[in-house]
Amino acid sequence: MVVATRRFEFSAAHRYWRDDWSAEENERVFGPYTSPYGHGHNYTLDVSITGELDERTGMVMNMTELKAIVNEVLEEFDHKHLNYDTPYFRDQVPTTENLVRVLWRLIAARLPAHARLKHLRLYEQPDLWAEYDGVGETQFARLYTFAAAHRLHAPALSDEENLAIYGKCNNPNGHGHNYTLEVTVQGPIDPATGMLVDLEWLDRTVHSVIDRLHLRHLDREIPAFADRPSTAENIIVYLWNELAPLLEGRLALLRLWETRKNIFSYAGPSVIPA
Repeated sequence: MVVATRRFEFSAAHRYWRDDWSAEENERVFGPYTSPYGHGHNYTLDVSITGELDERTGMVMNMTELKAIVNEVLEEFDHKHLNYDTPYFRDQVPTTENLVRVLWRLIAARLPAHARLKHLRLYEQPDLWAEYDGVGETQFARLYTFAAAHRLHAPALSDEENLAIYGKCNNPNGHGHNYTLEVTVQGPIDPATGMLVDLEWLDRTVHSVIDRLHLRHLDREIPAFADRPSTAENIIVYLWNELAPLLEGRLALLRLWETRKNIFSYAGPSVIPA
């Protein structure tokens, strides 16, 4: 089936706070998000629908109709304080993870029978978002950056073969990139905090790995690339192998941008059936 996606935007404020916790406990868990006045975001929501194509119109659903439905839902949230101006967060914290599930419920209920909600991605910030497909567990993703130099050179190949395969990327003195790493975790949402994962813990964990690569020459300073070419494919597998144990089974996907045009994804080693 064809999947069609439309992007929407709305602005809202929120505060992370539980009335049944002490101020000390709230501040320990939520940090600056506990500000009594709240803070705000320009949210971006990607709404994906699917269904059989209408033979007459050639569309899954008229985007004008989808726009009207979603905007009707977002009217409840746009330029509102989620804690105080909506009924959905009286008994749950308005985290991105909880908000995307509330939006799913409201949008899915309004769609016509011939279209089905396929996927929602809600950006709280350009480098932080939550995803939900209505069936599985919620996903939470964050972007990180590091800068490193490397040289594409395979020890098993001759100098001539390396030059023929890697071209100018085989420059003996190396070259470099500003890498962007997308880390997606998946799992149940903690009913107390409304979070899939503690953001500060996630940041510390990811940085404990990528900071070893930041401002380094991968081939000359990172042992893992002493005997293998530092291709983006090998880098992303290395990052998975380092991060997966630290993220305690919650790592779902890594995506690595070597440049704006070269993007690599990895979801862990394939399981080969017996």
